Amino acid sequence: MCTTYENSRIKFEQAYKFMRKFGILFGLLLPFIALAQDCSKVNKKAVKRLKIDVSTLASDQMEGREPGTTGEIKARDYIVGRMQEIGLSPKGTDGFVQAFSYFETVKQKPNKTTLSVNNKLIRLNHEFYPINLSSNGILTDVPVLSASHGIHVPEEGYSDYERLDIEVNGYVVQIDISTPQNIEFEVPDLLARATEARDRGAVALLLYSSQKGIDLPISNFKRIEKIGIPVVFLKPSAFAKVPVEYLENASISVLQYEVPTKAHNVIGFLDNGAENTIAIMGHYDHLGYGGEGSLYKGPRKIHNGADDNASGTAAVLELAHYFVNNKPTEKYNYLFIAFSAEEKGLLGSQYFVQNPTIPLSELNFALNMDMVGRMEKNMDLTIEGVGSALLWKSSLNEVDCDAFPLKLKMREDGPSDHTAFYNVGVPALHFWTGKHNDYHKPSDDVEKINFGAESQIISFIESFLLKMDNLKKVEFHLRKK
Repeated sequence: MCTTYENSRIKFEQAYKFMRKFGILFGLLLPFIALAQDCSKVNKKAVKRLKIDVSTLASDQMEGREPGTTGEIKARDYIVGRMQEIGLSPKGTDGFVQAFSYFETVKQKPNKTTLSVNNKLIRLNHEFYPINLSSNGILTDVPVLSASHGIHVPEEGYSDYERLDIEVNGYVVQIDISTPQNIEFEVPDLLARATEARDRGAVALLLYSSQKGIDLPISNFKRIEKIGIPVVFLKPSAFAKVPVEYLENASISVLQYEVPTKAHNVIGFLDNGAENTIAIMGHYDHLGYGGEGSLYKGPRKIHNGADDNASGTAAVLELAHYFVNNKPTEKYNYLFIAFSAEEKGLLGSQYFVQNPTIPLSELNFALNMDMVGRMEKNMDLTIEGVGSALLWKSSLNEVDCDAFPLKLKMREDGPSDHTAFYNVGVPALHFWTGKHNDYHKPSDDVEKINFGAESQIISFIESFLLKMDNLKKVEFHLRKK
């Protein structure tokens, strides 16, 4: 039980007789009654609501709820409707919705991004790729000139351009991005070397590395930081066709483009007229038909994400239902948030903390639920972020509950949305029931959700929140690691 239920019942009966005797209003008892959340029992009404919410969000009609898709829009609209039905006030930037843009991996037009060296075709992605510094452009049969490592640091008395006595104006410039062994000073980074060559008149760059084990330019990136000329990286496999010492001419065509996508947070508010607010949250997006992040090896298939994180989203809605409908008025307001683009790198929560719809200074703490639907017998309820406030450990352990043991972890920066709040100085906890074999696979489906146990987890959280209602604002703790 989340409090000692029998003792609470006896105390309640004694208090009730006393108040009846002296004519004290029964309403004064309501805050005490609200504390008696019995998480050893399954809340059948909550289970019914959870089943509807999870089954809807994790249905094939939602197509895996990938941000920027019709499936995400359907899920967004469902959550908006549920928040309205529950009785929350809108707290987005457009009603309940807070839209934001993000960028997917930059794409290249395969038939428009080409390279030939010494009149031999070099294959895109297999043997070369444009990097994030590259601008689009077309060059035909331009001579190639090597600038060695392309290092120019006159204050150290070193310049590859002066050492080789070369003028690169009008040339495609070949640069080895590794570091010469005889240099004792810190060499310029890739951007500095690339812009140096460009400023000297290079019309394109062919980059490569003569050393193994160094950081190479990434081939997958989300934004283009173009410097005005095409910049491509040659993989070692390219030199099986054309020896690196004999690059004489090149034809280059680069056409790559950013892929902007719009996603949507959904935000509802319970205004109790309080000075401070508690944020209760979970992400509702998932992986769509798979792709990046999927652990499934097979044909394209919908990833419904029943546990990850339809379960957490349903828990947010159930907590909203509880606090709207319980009789007492808590000493804090509640902000209920369903984030999008968590699977893309916590983008929805990061956007929110950078563009909050209430001042962050008013947030008491944040509570995140990500994967709370797969509790099994004798399994721990894991709570992370305990290091973000000094009182978390004692406060959590004081919530009396025999439905499951607690596993308290100090880790504040786990891979879910609570991390964005911790990073801006808001104490934050993360509740979850752990990974399983269906994680990020199409098999994460509704029939595997333990709705009874999820209702018990929610009862535990209700009791914890009611306990926190009697305390002053939680102080943020930056833990030394």
